Amino acid sequence: MIFTNPQSLVSYGEATNGLKKTTSAGALDVLLQPTPQPPNTKQETQFKVTFLQKGSDKVQPHIDYDFIITRGSKTMFQASNQTGQPGLPIHTAEGVVTIPYKFISAGTYIVKVPIFGILFNPIKPETADFSIQITS
Repeated sequence: MIFTNPQSLVSYGEATNGLKKTTSAGALDVLLQPTPQPPNTKQETQFKVTFLQKGSDKVQPHIDYDFIITRGSKTMFQASNQTGQPGLPIHTAEGVVTIPYKFISAGTYIVKVPIFGILFNPIKPETADFSIQITS
């Protein structure tokens, strides 16, 4: 299940408590805030994803995206597969989503956030990739 969290502004304090990356072609910044910190195998991780206008802390609404967790070459989770329309982008009107995932083993994972559209306009897909270390 994917939850949305309406919010118009991310404070500086919140932005420093997560991982912030610019997408591969520079259209957006993506802020990833996993809870708990550090993510572990004992409890479900809640990934708060905030789509930001490039170079600012202002939330960008109306994003078409996906959320993918990989380990090595294996896809462990893909959010679009949970919607009943696998492979099709998910839309967030608010620009902030929370995605739960339970890791079953410790190690290094990659969280990929591909972006397919901004403000209802398709774009050439861009991705923000984050390396996440999971503890036991």
